[in-house]
Amino acid sequence: QLVRRYWAQAWSLGRLEVLDEIYAPCYRENDEDLTPQQFEGHLLRWREKFPDFRAEVVRVWSTPETVITRVIYSGTHLGSFNFLPATGRSIRSSGLDIFEFDQQGKVFQRGMKPTTGTCSSSSA
Repeated sequence: QLVRRYWAQAWSLGRLEVLDEIYAPCYRENDEDLTPQQFEGHLLRWREKFPDFRAEVVRVWSTPETVITRVIYSGTHLGSFNFLPATGRSIRSSGLDIFEFDQQGKVFQRGMKPTTGTCSSSSA
């Protein structure tokens, strides 16, 4: 499935070429207009902060036009994030992501809502 591939390839492995296959040339992400190239920059910056970042899809709900995933995100905080310098701590968080598809099978709208988060004091 396309959304599982998105999480595995783009987020867990950092393979950015998959973004053009998944996203429409201009799409909405959490009420912001983006292009796949702009999102690529966001993803690269995220992976700089968490180079071992992984996204594990634990649940999928779908209709012909929409896919919702529950994902567990994990990684080690090795780069400055917002106002927090690198801690070396492992993080684990989950979230719900809603992908809406156009008639060409591309994501034209995506929303994300974090649901939980934890960190440990030891390195991964």
